[in-house]
Amino acid sequence: MALNIPRQANLPNPNDAQAGASSVITKIKELFVSPLTVTIISLAFILGYFGDWWTVAIAAFIGGAMFAKSSGEAFAKGTAAISTLWLLATWYHHFTTQGILSNKIAQILPVGGNVGILITTTVFIGGLVGGWGAMSGFLVRNLFRK
Repeated sequence: MALNIPRQANLPNPNDAQAGASSVITKIKELFVSPLTVTIISLAFILGYFGDWWTVAIAAFIGGAMFAKSSGEAFAKGTAAISTLWLLATWYHHFTTQGILSNKIAQILPVGGNVGILITTTVFIGGLVGGWGAMSGFLVRNLFRK
C-alpha cells in the first residue's frame, strides 16, 4: 500500500519548469519562423538597400497584408522582424567601423554619448515602425474584405 502524500501548494513541480521552458521556445519559434516574419525581413532588407529607412514600413505593410491572421500577430511579428533586422544592421555598422561612427552619432544626438542608448532607441523605433506597418497592412486588407 503506497502512501498518498498530498503535495504542498507552495512547492513548485519540477516538470512545470521544463514545460514552461519548452513553451517559451515554441513561442519564440512561432514569432520568428513564419511566412510573415520572413517576408517582412526579406522585403525590408531589399527595400532598405535601395531606399530610405521608412521603406521598412512598406515591407511590413506588404507582409501584414499577405500573411497576418490578426492585428496582434501582425504587430508582434512586424515588431520582431524589423527590430531584429535593425539590431543586426546596427551591430554590423558599429563593429565594422570599430565604434567610431556610433560614437560620433551618439555625441550628436541627445543620448549623452551613450552608444547603448543609441542602439536601443534605434531598435525600438524600428520595431514600432515595423509593427504599425504590418498591423496597418492587415487592417487595410480586412477593410477591403468586408
